[in-house]
Amino acid sequence: MRTWRKLSKLAAVTTLAGGLAFTGASAAVADGGPAHEKSAALACGGNVFLDGIRALATSENGRDEVYLEADGAKIWPAGGSYVSMTAGQRVEVDKCVRPQAALRLIEVDDLDPNDVIGRVILQGDVTRDYEFCCGDGGRYRIGAVR
Repeated sequence: MRTWRKLSKLAAVTTLAGGLAFTGASAAVADGGPAHEKSAALACGGNVFLDGIRALATSENGRDEVYLEADGAKIWPAGGSYVSMTAGQRVEVDKCVRPQAALRLIEVDDLDPNDVIGRVILQGDVTRDYEFCCGDGGRYRIGAVR
């Protein structure tokens, strides 16, 4: 049974690689490079694709437990209450939001009210990095592709 699974995975990879070579698509699409980001942005329609978030500095004890809101509603992470991040760490967000959305990065505190690390308003017509700074000393950067 395992051999069959391995062979079917190999066949799928071979088909994908052959398709990329045939269509002239770059390997960057397969490995999440700029072409992948552009194709993800196209999948968002007229919305903005939020790519990845990087912790430039954490606000407390080397780790922050963070989540992201757009227009007051939690959008990330989808599978939990927060993501625990250390300085220098990058995590994929992969969410589509409307142009001009108001984003807030929140740091979870168990005993105190949660801290807002920063707020940004997306510029809907440009691709750029946005920085959440400096609530409670934290600094984060997120990429937005349009």
